[in-house]
Amino acid sequence: MFLPPSRRLRAILASLRMWVVVLITTIFLLVLGVFFFVQGKRVMDQLVRERLMNVASIAAMEFPGEQIMQIRGRMDLERPAYRTLVERMQSIRSEVSDIRNMYIFRRTENPLELEFVVDVDSLQTTTEADRNRNGVIDPEEELSLPGDRYSIADIPVLQREAFEQPSTDDTIIFDQWGATFSGYAPIRTQDGKSVAVLGIDMTAHDYKEFLQAIFSAQSFFLFILGSFLVALFILVSFWRGRAEQMQRLNDERSWLMELVLHQVGTPLTIFKWGVESLQETCKRVGGEEVQEAKENVLLMQDGISRLEHVTDVLLAADKVQTGHFAVHPEDVSLAEVISPIVQAIEPQLKRREQTVQVDVEKGLHISIDRKLLAGVIRELFDNAMIYSPKGGEIAVSGHAHGNMAEISVRDHGSGIPHADLKRIFERFARGSNAGHYDPNGTGIGLFIAKGIVERFGGRITAESTQDKGATITFWLPLK
Repeated sequence: MFLPPSRRLRAILASLRMWVVVLITTIFLLVLGVFFFVQGKRVMDQLVRERLMNVASIAAMEFPGEQIMQIRGRMDLERPAYRTLVERMQSIRSEVSDIRNMYIFRRTENPLELEFVVDVDSLQTTTEADRNRNGVIDPEEELSLPGDRYSIADIPVLQREAFEQPSTDDTIIFDQWGATFSGYAPIRTQDGKSVAVLGIDMTAHDYKEFLQAIFSAQSFFLFILGSFLVALFILVSFWRGRAEQMQRLNDERSWLMELVLHQVGTPLTIFKWGVESLQETCKRVGGEEVQEAKENVLLMQDGISRLEHVTDVLLAADKVQTGHFAVHPEDVSLAEVISPIVQAIEPQLKRREQTVQVDVEKGLHISIDRKLLAGVIRELFDNAMIYSPKGGEIAVSGHAHGNMAEISVRDHGSGIPHADLKRIFERFARGSNAGHYDPNGTGIGLFIAKGIVERFGGRITAESTQDKGATITFWLPLK
C-alpha cells in the first residue's frame, strides 16, 4: 500500500516518537537500576556494619574493664592475666572465621593517640610474625605490644565515638594483606565506665569482589543493554497492539463505508431510472400538469445528482485516507489537461458571467494519472467559480520551477478566513463563511485534492485574504 507524503511524514513522526519513548524508558530503567544498585550497596554496607558491630559488642563483653586496667605495659606480657586475654581473643577469632585481627586500645594524654593494651598476635614467635616469609620482621609485620602508641589523627571514629558505642570505620582499608573492615566496641567496668576499646578487623575480600562484580563496566553495559531491550520489547508490543487495533478499525470503517455507499447506490440507480422514465413520458404529453411534472423531475434529477456526488466524494475520500486508490501514471501535458476542463465549465462560466485566464508554460509535462490530475484542477475551478462573484475573473497558471511544476488557481471572491486556513485541507473542513455561498458543500474536495497531489510526491498550499479571494497552489515533479 502506498502512503502519501503527509501520511509518510506522520508515520516518520510516530516512529520518532516511539524511539524517543524507547530512549526515555531506557533512561528511566537505567536510573531506576542505578538507584537500586546504589540502594543495594548502601543496604549491604549497613548489613556488614551491623554484623561487625554486633560481633564487636558481643566480643567486648568477654573482656572486663577491671582486667584491662591491670595491664600497664610490656612488663605484663609474662603475666598469666595477659596470656588469658590473648587466648580469649584467639578463641573468638577461631570461632568467627573472617576475623583477621583483634586488639584493645585505651586513651593516652594525647587525644590523637591511643596505646595498645592487648593484641591477638602479640605472643607470636618471630617465625609466626614473619608473614611474608622473608626471614625478616618488616615494619608492617612488627607485633603490637602493650604501651605501643597508635595515631588516630585520620580515624575520627576512634577519637570519641568508639569509646561510647559500637561503631565502624567509614571505608574499607586496603593493605598488602587484602581488604579489611574495622569495627569497634567500648570495654566497660562493672560500674559502666568506658576504659578501653575493642577493635576487630574483618576481611572484606568477598564483599569487595561482590561489589566489583555488580558495578563492573561489563555489568553496567549489560544492564544498559538489558534496559534498552526491555523498553524496546514493551514499546514494540504496545505499538504492535495499537497498530493492529487501528488496522481493525480502518478495515471496519472501510467495510462500513462501502456497505453504506452500496446500499445508497442501489436505490439511487432505481430513482435515476424512474426519473428518466418520467422525463420520457413528459415529452410525449402536454399540458400545465405535465409542465409541473417536468419541473419536479428536474428537481429530482438535481437531488439524485447531489446524492451521487456525495457518494462519489465519500468513496474517494476513503480511498485517499487508506491510500488504496488506483493510479495509472503517464506522460501528461498540463495544457492538454486544463484546456478540456475550461471547455467543460464554459456553460457555468457564462451563466455566472465569469471569465478564466489561462497562463500555462508550453511543453510542461508531468508524469501523473491524467484523470486524477484533471479531478484536482476541476475541484479548484469549481471552488473558484462557487466563491467568486458574478462577473469575477479566475486565473490558472502553470510554470516550471527547478524540477517541479507549479500550478495555481486564483480567484477574487469571498476568500478563506485566516483562522480556517490551517485546517482547510482536512477532511470535512470548510471555511466558516462557505455556507453563505454553497450550503450543500461537503468539505471533502480539497482533502481529496491534497491526497492526490501528495500521492505523486507533491504538496499543496492555500493563500487567502477574506473578501479578496484565494489562491490554491500545488507542486508536482516534472517528468
